[in-house]
Amino acid sequence: MRGHLYIPNILTELASWNGHYFVVYPPMPAILLMPFVAIFGTSFYQPVLSIVLGAVNVLLAYTVLLKLFKSSTISLWISLLYAFGTIQWYHAEVGSSWYVAHIVALFFLWLALLEIVTKQRLFLIGLFIGAAYLARLPTILSVVFVFIYLRQTLNIKNIFLFLLGLSPGILFNGFYNYLRFGTIFDVGYSLLPIFNEPWYKYGLFSIRYLPLHLKEVFTSLPAFSKNPPFIIPSIYIMAIWFTTPAFLLIIKAKFKTKLALASLIAVIIIALPGLLHGNNGSTQFGYRFALDFMPFLLLLMASGIINRFNWQVKLLIILSVLVNLWGVIMISFLNKWVI
Repeated sequence: MRGHLYIPNILTELASWNGHYFVVYPPMPAILLMPFVAIFGTSFYQPVLSIVLGAVNVLLAYTVLLKLFKSSTISLWISLLYAFGTIQWYHAEVGSSWYVAHIVALFFLWLALLEIVTKQRLFLIGLFIGAAYLARLPTILSVVFVFIYLRQTLNIKNIFLFLLGLSPGILFNGFYNYLRFGTIFDVGYSLLPIFNEPWYKYGLFSIRYLPLHLKEVFTSLPAFSKNPPFIIPSIYIMAIWFTTPAFLLIIKAKFKTKLALASLIAVIIIALPGLLHGNNGSTQFGYRFALDFMPFLLLLMASGIINRFNWQVKLLIILSVLVNLWGVIMISFLNKWVI
């Protein structure tokens, strides 16, 4: 708003370069917040944006699911799961800088998916994925979903249009980095004084982090106590299947279908940067990096229950909502979590 890219040294995770301090996060959340700050000033409550976008994300998800599966009942149930039975609820409600970036990226990912299942205009699909990239860098890897799911319709012209749509986000980010750090690459995190922390003992990214993070993603649980409230969420990480038990239904996915295969590969590819990163997400409810591939988890799960939508499925969805309600109450209202 003041015409420069640096800010005073008043926040954590600021990169120091040439005597100035820069935010290391991608710029899209700040870009979306600028009109509100211009109107309401710096006192504008940032979670308003993440809560509103979180609600819009649910509406977009419902529309995508309805287009794909032609069932309003199943689409509604899965949308309710997404709204209240996944970690988007907590992270949208809190809306801090890390979290709002996820919600903004999800907004553009759902727009891309909506275009994929409707008019399939490749330029717009690329544009939306590029916008998601400007909020959360790993989401650019969702291009793999596009190339698998739309492979039968892709030709030289469509690929060119897709890359043309994708390029503004990539070019903007490169120019943004160049103005700050003199390079087009994302070096902001490498400038942070974080490498003396134990979780970065192998550097910012390393294959050696993979076994530990896979174990955390699939086995981490809350703390249990003999005294009330008996079960307390961990501040660091909890297993994906624990925070959303309905994701256990992914084992029923129809992996031979184009949708399930594209979703599965997208989940794996998008998950890799987080799994190879030294930090597992730090303070969070569940595993916040899963938000980067959350739409594809939902599509993968949906592919397996479309013809087997029974009471067990509904029970797991209800259980997922209860788990996330517990998380929101414990952390946001009671301020209880295990460090």
